[in-house]
Amino acid sequence: MDTILSRLRVWPLWQKAKRFAVSAVHEDSATGARAEEFCQTLAKCLGRTSEISKEMWLLTELRTSQLRAIAAREAAAADLVIVSLHHAETLPNEVKSWIDLWLKQKRSRPAVLLALFDPLYLGTSSSIQVYLREVARRGNMEFLARSEEKPED
Repeated sequence: MDTILSRLRVWPLWQKAKRFAVSAVHEDSATGARAEEFCQTLAKCLGRTSEISKEMWLLTELRTSQLRAIAAREAAAADLVIVSLHHAETLPNEVKSWIDLWLKQKRSRPAVLLALFDPLYLGTSSSIQVYLREVARRGNMEFLARSEEKPED
């Protein structure tokens, strides 16, 4: 993962940051654990000089407009926005609404949108990746998509 992160244009800024904000949306406990694991690895890469603040939102919480608005404000201010899902053809409507809200609030500061998916052998989410890549473009963000590795036999 060090190689992936070091290729990001924002990586030098992240390494110098004292505070680092992450906002994540996940589908269930498995996808939440995946986002949490990424954050732990990121913390190790950043070292002890950065304090990471992390907000994790369960996808079903975004169905409530008040919670969706809070989650959108947090994502708009985040250095890293994570969407951790199982493979599907499209994003749920509440996620799209959340994305629209935070893109409207996002300032011009550098950020990264990260999509985390199941292992490729379980399916593909190419249409979601295309959508999220466009979201990142609209928000002037870097985009990364990762699938878990196939477990060893």
